Amino acid sequence: MNNLRVIACLGNPGDKFRMTLHNAGFWVADILSKETGVEFIDAGAFLVAELPDYSIIKPNTYMNRSGSAIKAFLSAKELTADNLFVVCDDINLDLGQLRLRPKGGHGGHNGLKHIIEVFGTEDFVRLRLGVGPFQGSGELAEYVLKKLPDKHEEDAAVMAHRASDCVLMTIDKGIQTAQEVYNRKLNLD
Repeated sequence: MNNLRVIACLGNPGDKFRMTLHNAGFWVADILSKETGVEFIDAGAFLVAELPDYSIIKPNTYMNRSGSAIKAFLSAKELTADNLFVVCDDINLDLGQLRLRPKGGHGGHNGLKHIIEVFGTEDFVRLRLGVGPFQGSGELAEYVLKKLPDKHEEDAAVMAHRASDCVLMTIDKGIQTAQEVYNRKLNLD
């Protein structure tokens, strides 16, 4: 039986950040909400969409403080990191690539880093969405907080829909089955 009960999609709140690379997790949350027919309700530290078997949340605490909102939600539900599935961007993966893992480090991602600090463990499922590659010219924060270039909107939309499908497959069929389908390298050219 799948024990994933909370899908925490990371991003930054507000229209200013809506189409930035760092909000790829929020893109997936919005697609999941539409596909499952549930709407988000503002609960202060997070937006939540409740389904019978799991919840989708979007922390309102900004990326670098995501762990606090997620911890509050899981604590209220009497759940732990074992029940957590995090969806976030990854500059180390090419645009469109997905990487589903049962656990792991933060890889320099401040949202994941804060979640690991707050929970004291790296043992939670995560789906990383490729928004790279970051070439190292300029500031990393500037790169992830810039608006998605128009020429990449279609690839980003395809990735977000694939990620939503990956989340649903992981919940329905398990992480190993979803990894076999979604961790394959894509050629978007």
